[in-house]
Amino acid sequence: MTEPVSNDSISSNVAIDYPDFSKLSEDVREKFESLPTKVNFFRMVGHSAGAFIPIIDLTNAIFRDLTISDYNKELMVLLVAANEDAAYEWEQHVSIAQAAGVRPDQFIAIAEDRLEDTEAFTEKERVLLRFGRAILVKGKASGVLFKHAMRHYSVEELSDATIVLGYYRMLSGYIQTFNIPIDAQQDGNWVKG
Repeated sequence: MTEPVSNDSISSNVAIDYPDFSKLSEDVREKFESLPTKVNFFRMVGHSAGAFIPIIDLTNAIFRDLTISDYNKELMVLLVAANEDAAYEWEQHVSIAQAAGVRPDQFIAIAEDRLEDTEAFTEKERVLLRFGRAILVKGKASGVLFKHAMRHYSVEELSDATIVLGYYRMLSGYIQTFNIPIDAQQDGNWVKG
């Protein structure tokens, strides 16, 4: 006779507590405490203490040090969020993308997978969105698409776009697997904590 199985063990809901940063190494604790905003993803990734500092550093590099414009970067982030059905990423980036210049009609076009919408996007933007979509769907942009994209973007910008796509796709899988709740926002800003 088999042991009874609790409903919790067969539920698809996952609820993982955030790690206790006071029990982590000093360098991880200091890095966490230095964050101006402690979003829920950063809290949860403390479970991977060995990767915590490099992930924070990569996040900072993506936000500060890339050659791709913030506007184009946010188009890529929204594309990942829509492709992965990642509410956390979408919601986290609404105010960021708006500040970077993404318009409401563009949010809607991306959400509805209308990447060829000529009223929402310029030819240059449509090429970048096709480039991003190919990487998300096929794992790479074809040579022809890559060369077409290079007529509008530098190699550095396309490299940055690829890094943004990969990073946010990784985040999406992590966030959705660990069922991380969307951070509280007030007037388009994260509630610090």
